[in-house]
Amino acid sequence: ERSLTTQLLEDYCVSGRPVKDDGTTVDVKFGVTLQYIEDVDIVKQSLTGYYWLNLKWTDEYLSWDNTDGQVLKDIRLRAEDIWLPDIELYNMLKREDLRTRDTVVVTSDGSVTWIPSYRITSLCTMDTTSYPFDEQTCELKFGSWVYDGLKMNLTLTDDSMDLGTYVSNSDWDLISAAGKRNTVVYECCPEPYLDIGFDIKLRRRTPIGGLSTPSPSL
Repeated sequence: ERSLTTQLLEDYCVSGRPVKDDGTTVDVKFGVTLQYIEDVDIVKQSLTGYYWLNLKWTDEYLSWDNTDGQVLKDIRLRAEDIWLPDIELYNMLKREDLRTRDTVVVTSDGSVTWIPSYRITSLCTMDTTSYPFDEQTCELKFGSWVYDGLKMNLTLTDDSMDLGTYVSNSDWDLISAAGKRNTVVYECCPEPYLDIGFDIKLRRRTPIGGLSTPSPSL
């Protein structure tokens, strides 16, 4: 494993897209696992939650031939040692990395899987007109910061966030977290620009006697 890692990373360029032909598009599959909604702040118009991002792509410089004396089907590498998709949350206020050491899994055909975990606070426009029976929809919009759709093709892994390990919030019920891939073409440029948006729909858990509860101070 040590010798294979050294061989793969010897002349590796972290800043360059992992394709041998510059005209090739890097296909990135993207999904999000929602672990927990920590806070819905009506006053600050923000949502804080715990998320796992799930990214998969092929790196043409990180493949090896298992028939040439290699018996390893996969290896682990430090995320900082290879090219990573520059996926950012456009409406992010704050992000905290929950891992002390970020790693990726690479298989012999060059497939890379990266699952970073974050505590993220994002902007969310909220309406309390129906308080305390209100529902709120907070959008999370992810996309590349520098690559257009011809350089990096971003696609959804699933049409919703993964909620299999979601832990319920005591104040808000999670209704859904649907995802959608969006394509934008600007008048100035022929290249498409891609983003993936998730709509987190929440319903406030109304306390007993909710009708007499004063509305939140804004």
